[in-house]
Amino acid sequence: MARIPVEKALRWAVDQCRQLVPGECLDLLCKKRNRIVRIVKTEDGFRLEERGFFVEDHRAEDLRSLEKLLARLMAREFPRSHLLWGFRRRA
Repeated sequence: MARIPVEKALRWAVDQCRQLVPGECLDLLCKKRNRIVRIVKTEDGFRLEERGFFVEDHRAEDLRSLEKLLARLMAREFPRSHLLWGFRRRA
């Protein structure tokens, strides 16, 4: 569990995703923990689950597309957040 400033959250999340093994996930939550972006490592890439303002699932094949998609989702789900919670766990 980590509290991350939103300015550093994207870089932190991508670094954590490099270390994930299939079946693990990384959760990014807002301060009130009512909005979440979950990154699940799969055999063929990453699955991103967006639960908050929008309820959608996305796919990324590699870290480059993951970073691009995650930046868009973080801007959409956490527009006024200053700190985020980060959890790494089994999916």
